[in-house]
Amino acid sequence: MKASLNMKKNRKNQQGLTFISWLIVAAVGMLILSAALKIGPSYIEFNSVRSMMNSIAAEPGIKTKSSKYVYGQINKYMNINGLYALEKISAKKKPFKLSLMKKGNNRKRLRVNYEVKIPWLGNISYLLDFKYAVILGEKNT
Repeated sequence: MKASLNMKKNRKNQQGLTFISWLIVAAVGMLILSAALKIGPSYIEFNSVRSMMNSIAAEPGIKTKSSKYVYGQINKYMNINGLYALEKISAKKKPFKLSLMKKGNNRKRLRVNYEVKIPWLGNISYLLDFKYAVILGEKNT
């Protein structure tokens, strides 16, 4: 009997989220989930680009190869790995740049710099900016 009296007293002190509060929490959760599902593939693709650049930089004898060979390797990797967003960007402008380092004893640096615009809701879009660089002939992480 005493336990039921305590439950009646505690019922007034118990609080929780109302139905509308739960709807708001669910809506915010759905927005975060949809954002992650939209931008996640772009980050996975960038990880593939980094892996590709690291493997090209680690190839034996890559230091002495021509820039035409390096760009050919990039195109081969992009076709094999299905980097379609980067292929679309490559058609408009060249995201990959091969240059000599100023203070590096004629070492070559391969850089990538590109942006991905992803529409989200109405007139709201995500603009993702990706940059990475490796030195050819060295093991990069």
